[in-house]
Amino acid sequence: MLELSLVFIASFLLSVVLTPLVRQFAIRFGIVDHPDGHRKLHGRVIARAGGTAVLFSVLIVGGIAATSFDLSLLKITHITPYLALLSAMVGIWLLGLADDIWTLRGRQKLLGQTVLAAMLVLAGFKIGSLQIFGNQIELGLLAIPLSILWLLMTTNALNLIDGSDGLCSTLGAVICGALGVLASVNHNFAESVIAFAFCGALIGFLVFNFPPASIFLGDSGSLLVGMVTGALAIRCSLKGPATVAFLAPLAILSLPLLDSCMAIIRRKLTGRSIYTTDRAHMHHTLKNRGLGDRSLLVIVAVLSLITASGALAGQIFGRDWIAPLSVLVVFAMLVTTKAFGYAEVVLMMRKASQFAGSMLQPVEGIDSGRERTVHLQGTRQWESTWQSLVEFADTEGLCKVHMDLNVPWLEEGFHGTWHRLKMPDRAERWTASLPLHFSGRIAGRIDLAGPTESGDSIGVIGKTIEFVEELIPQIELVLSPSLVLPEASRPTDSESLESPQLAVPGVPTLRG
Repeated sequence: MLELSLVFIASFLLSVVLTPLVRQFAIRFGIVDHPDGHRKLHGRVIARAGGTAVLFSVLIVGGIAATSFDLSLLKITHITPYLALLSAMVGIWLLGLADDIWTLRGRQKLLGQTVLAAMLVLAGFKIGSLQIFGNQIELGLLAIPLSILWLLMTTNALNLIDGSDGLCSTLGAVICGALGVLASVNHNFAESVIAFAFCGALIGFLVFNFPPASIFLGDSGSLLVGMVTGALAIRCSLKGPATVAFLAPLAILSLPLLDSCMAIIRRKLTGRSIYTTDRAHMHHTLKNRGLGDRSLLVIVAVLSLITASGALAGQIFGRDWIAPLSVLVVFAMLVTTKAFGYAEVVLMMRKASQFAGSMLQPVEGIDSGRERTVHLQGTRQWESTWQSLVEFADTEGLCKVHMDLNVPWLEEGFHGTWHRLKMPDRAERWTASLPLHFSGRIAGRIDLAGPTESGDSIGVIGKTIEFVEELIPQIELVLSPSLVLPEASRPTDSESLESPQLAVPGVPTLRG
């Protein structure tokens, strides 16, 4: 433990020295984050690419630590995984740095991540079998794709949660510290050195990333931390050749993974693309509960320590159930207090209820509708607007209406769906998608569908468009900035919202 303490301290001090240099370099060469009043609500230009300081702190300290090993006693099969991890660290840093400088497309980043993840898996970072509650599950042919998927999940989970000053640094430090202890318990010394080096470097970086931050990790840092923690989670919990005690690393990484899973569920069940921007991540919802940036870090750190402690306790005392229990306790606390995950749980329960109802209830002779709504964010009153839309759809014989409002710069989101139990086939109905713009930005959309059997589809579509246009002033009123606009979401001087306008631009997209 003395050697690991020295690794942690050296990495911390080196990061404290390197971070200001990286910040100065980033500002000089324009590698900065500009506020946009939409996703990036910080008040000033801030340096990015802070992951550079973290990487080089780990590389220098890790290189010095490696000199204590007698490399002549190691076989090439022992060295290969670490050389691959070193290459992946540099590769993911370069990929993230390129995104920090030029802003890459999502598919470009995913391709690069997949190549690096595959390299790690082929070099030995593979989950060949899982050990869960004492039972060993062999993955066989699924081992390679599932191992790559795990690395992609952790990489992007840490990247997605990096949305508040110091959040990714704090979570990354707790996760790496826990993985370092886990590696020590399982006698994986090299992995514990890497984990503690990252832990120290991230805490050193947090000195400058603590709210109000003067430098961000950027994708060069968040992607790096995500891929390394995913790789270490495999190696630190090995119980045999390629056999991973999966519950412990899963619990340690549970908070960022939960955040990503909830985002996918929220977007899929509301008909949005999984790449849609919203402000319903864990840090956003906690801030909406009145937490400041610093209080947010404390709460997230405590929650992460609970799950990490559960994971380590389960390993030390040989009680695998402690790890998932700690995760369930944390998630239950978040959902019951409506701090995070409540809307997603409601969506899942309603979807399950709808599916069960469709299996048990006959539709012959039934022409009534089924409705479900959920307030994803904010406190603005959408019920009156939504009911007007549903009443119109029912009166005019439409078979489906869907309203999805996503206004992240106002911390507001609403989703409503109504449809008849007896729906015509796709070939026998028309559909229209009407995008809604507010203050020059996409605020959501209204999707409608109606049967073509009446023979007057064009007339009904025209009447529908007229109704939506009449509904626009009502939506504008609800979205008025004078109604509960959060302080952090107020526009900058260069972007005033004094005269907002909601509009259905051009002709709607018609299908059918």
